[in-house]
Amino acid sequence: MNAVTHKFDKTLDPIRVFLPNISDDEHKQRDRIRVARNIATAKIPKLKEAPYARQLCWILVDTATEWMLSPATISALEMVAEQCRRLLIVAETSEMLETLPE
Repeated sequence: MNAVTHKFDKTLDPIRVFLPNISDDEHKQRDRIRVARNIATAKIPKLKEAPYARQLCWILVDTATEWMLSPATISALEMVAEQCRRLLIVAETSEMLETLPE
């Protein structure tokens, strides 16, 4: 059986499409923000029984969407990426606590 391989096409990278001249370091931070936003977006529909976790995911999505393509220093982007990472951790913890059997 032949395995299908996919090569990542940089022209499809939304960050590179809208900000083609940024450094690799800046791209890395913006991509961290984008990935966190995508993870939170995917979690939201699954959190019907965990409203606080769902709200934390929405906060992450709003924050990431605002910062992902906006002008910012690398330092600010690092802080936002870290905030997004932490929000994911807190949302997962909240989900576990909210769905504990009584």
